[in-house]
Amino acid sequence: MDKEEKIVVLEKYSNAASANIVKGALEASGIPAGVIVDSTANAIWMAPVRVVVFERDLELARKVISEAGEDLDVTDAEQ
Repeated sequence: MDKEEKIVVLEKYSNAASANIVKGALEASGIPAGVIVDSTANAIWMAPVRVVVFERDLELARKVISEAGEDLDVTDAEQ
């Protein structure tokens, strides 16, 4: 792994459960993913929970999530 690889936000969700469902779907497809929760900000301002991927995987990750669609049962992605 190149230590200069950039991590980007794939999508933001209003709760960690939804973000973790998406993370699991990505990982099941072979795409490394993470969930970032700012617990302090989330408790005060309801900050979004972010799903992140390597920039090189961004387009593939979008495709996986798009194709999974309703199977993921996630409806709280923020626009």
